[in-house]
Amino acid sequence: MPDSAIVDVPIGLILVFAIGSVAVSRINETVFGLMGYRGRQLEAELRRIFGDEPVDHTGTTADTSRTAQLLDGPLRGLRSGGHAGPVPDLGAVSVVRSAWRRARHVRLPSYIPSAAFARGVLDMVEPPARVLLSRMDHTTIPDTARPAFDEAHRSLTDTTAAALSDALATCPAATEDNRRLAASIVGLASSEPVGSLLAEVAKLPADSPLRPVLTGIVTRAGHDRDRIIAELAGWYDDTMDRLSGWYKRRVQRFLLVYALLLTLVLNLDAVALTNALWQNRSLRTAAVEAVSTQLVSNAANTTPTAGAEDAANRAVDAVRDAAALRLPLGWSAADSDSADPRRVPGDAGGWVLKILGWLFTTLALSLGAPFWFDLLGRLVNMRSTGPKPTPA
Repeated sequence: MPDSAIVDVPIGLILVFAIGSVAVSRINETVFGLMGYRGRQLEAELRRIFGDEPVDHTGTTADTSRTAQLLDGPLRGLRSGGHAGPVPDLGAVSVVRSAWRRARHVRLPSYIPSAAFARGVLDMVEPPARVLLSRMDHTTIPDTARPAFDEAHRSLTDTTAAALSDALATCPAATEDNRRLAASIVGLASSEPVGSLLAEVAKLPADSPLRPVLTGIVTRAGHDRDRIIAELAGWYDDTMDRLSGWYKRRVQRFLLVYALLLTLVLNLDAVALTNALWQNRSLRTAAVEAVSTQLVSNAANTTPTAGAEDAANRAVDAVRDAAALRLPLGWSAADSDSADPRRVPGDAGGWVLKILGWLFTTLALSLGAPFWFDLLGRLVNMRSTGPKPTPA
């Protein structure tokens, strides 16, 4: 047996694991997409952050929670989901649906950027007059109106709002957008007193994790809106990191189930495949050549921003088109060739090896395609004299 078989056999076996891992990932993404799983978990976390009650699936009451206000208001644009029609209101529970059907119906987002979350929360809890003041382009405020603008920032009242509007109205260099915003601020400030941001934050539920965090941020930052957004976005990232860790552990259970089902359907027996690769030189050669060719192609065509999953998908598509590669997958009759890994075991010892091979394959497929394709590249480089230089 050639010495290269010691490396070629793992290459062929890992190729099977890599292709199977991509299939498992795609099955998982399809199922989670149909169930709206990511969106439901994100909504549940937002409700925990705001201290809201769980979703009422009975359809007897409308959703007036702050989570619904956030997703129906400032973050409504994140719920398009690629659909052309209007986005349904999350606050209107008009149809009694199961959890996953509801998630698809209202188009819950699966991801919210931290900066968008921070701006959305601030727009929702900040008094409307101050929201309009923060939207004024401070870089175009003329020097003659700068004192009135700074005074309105320090203490926004009907008096300071009127002074800012008058200063902009009498200054030819002021932009029309800033003048309109200043006039709107005067109308809001004169209709009712402008409350402080801390007073609005205090209206959040007492058990809301967001309330003490936002109180501390506003106390430190004062009226510096950019600093409030930056600190709140950092806190949101930390919260989502903990949710991501929980989510990955939860998803791993699903991956194991999908990997086991795929292993049984395709009869991906690691022990039998290893024996077949060791005994069949042409099978080893075809697998190694397909892997080597595709890895070099990926190295030349992959941009620095491309992800490992994209590279893995391209590799799988190319390997499937390799006419010389014939992996012995599936099932065959019990009286077939004893060296055929597709045969049904005929005794107890054969079934024990078959079950061990299935279990090993199931665990391998749950590790993910990026892990196996990275390992493939290392083995191919070890087998040869090294990777070819990437074209300039």
